[in-house]
Amino acid sequence: HSAYDMIPVSFRLIVLDTKLLVTKALSTLVQNGVESAPMYDGEQACYAGMLTTTDLVNLIQYYYSNFSYSEAIDDLGQVQLENYKDLLMRFKSRQTNTLCANPLDTLYEISRRLLATDYSTLALVDEDSETGNDVIVSVLSIYRILNFMAVNVDDKKKLKQHSLYDLEIGTYGDLVTATMDVSVIDIIRMFVDNNISVVPILDDNGVVLNVFAESDIILLAREGLLDELNIPVSEALALRPDDYPGVHTCTQNDTLFSVLDTIRKTQVQRLIVVDENTRPVGVVALSDVLRALTI
Repeated sequence: HSAYDMIPVSFRLIVLDTKLLVTKALSTLVQNGVESAPMYDGEQACYAGMLTTTDLVNLIQYYYSNFSYSEAIDDLGQVQLENYKDLLMRFKSRQTNTLCANPLDTLYEISRRLLATDYSTLALVDEDSETGNDVIVSVLSIYRILNFMAVNVDDKKKLKQHSLYDLEIGTYGDLVTATMDVSVIDIIRMFVDNNISVVPILDDNGVVLNVFAESDIILLAREGLLDELNIPVSEALALRPDDYPGVHTCTQNDTLFSVLDTIRKTQVQRLIVVDENTRPVGVVALSDVLRALTI
């Protein structure tokens, strides 16, 4: 199958002009509840990369450590997206996600391209046959690829034969965790310092209660709380809508099929691997599952 097979008949695509101010662009992400959006350079008529929630997290960490909230807003209110790459270089040399693919590229080719980076989304970019200009067709995420595979895979029996342990799927040992009383800004620092996008939240006995993810930053921004990041994570989690998928766990004995089925049914972005006492021992990210399916 090609990426074209995964483009819905009807969908909404948000594209950000690189002349937009960073504050306006981030506001667009927040207002539309999306975690990433492609950028387009109108002068060069070309795709210019993706603006993501991870970028927002890095911005918060940088400005919270060095400036006041009002100073941050004033500073970002003068920076256009076209100069965003220079701004991102302040954050441990993080670069703009410029990953893209042609809609006719195979899912295997796209999957390998995504797995070679730490990105979870890329833009599908075609070329206008008359002008030669880039045309942003859609965006494709690892979640959408896995959802498509879960529905269309033929040999489900093979997926049921092997456990996460057998296939060595997931990240284990030295997990970064927090408790309900830890502040949001401290968890954001954990994101940045450890290059992660989720932190399991535990009770006093080390049992998994919840997770705090980068996507929760969007909810905080929507509520206008980016200047109150010293609140405990328990208050931030209370802002989630009733239909939020929440935390989902699995064990190392679960099969690849069951994990893939859970991802498809619940729309979760990762699963926390727990032991017999519901204590976390690892994390299975969507990229871990995709990697196992493409080897």
